Amino acid sequence: MRFNGKVVLVTGAGGGIGEATARRFALEGARVAVNDANAAGAERVAKEIGGAAMAVPGDVTKRAE
Repeated sequence: MRFNGKVVLVTGAGGGIGEATARRFALEGARVAVNDANAAGAERVAKEIGGAAMAVPGDVTKRAE
C-alpha cells in the first residue's frame, strides 16, 4: 500500500501500458483518475477498477480539453 491516501492521474489509461499502470496504482492504494482521449476506454477501466477510480476523459494534447 505504498500509495495509500494518494491521488494519481494516469494519462492514456484507457488501454495498454496506461491501463496497467492505473490498475497497479489502485492495487497499491491510490485513488486513480483514469484519463484517455477514448472516453469509453477511460470509463471501462475506471468501472473495472471500482471505487478507487474515476474516469476523466479528454485529450491532453488539446489545451481546450
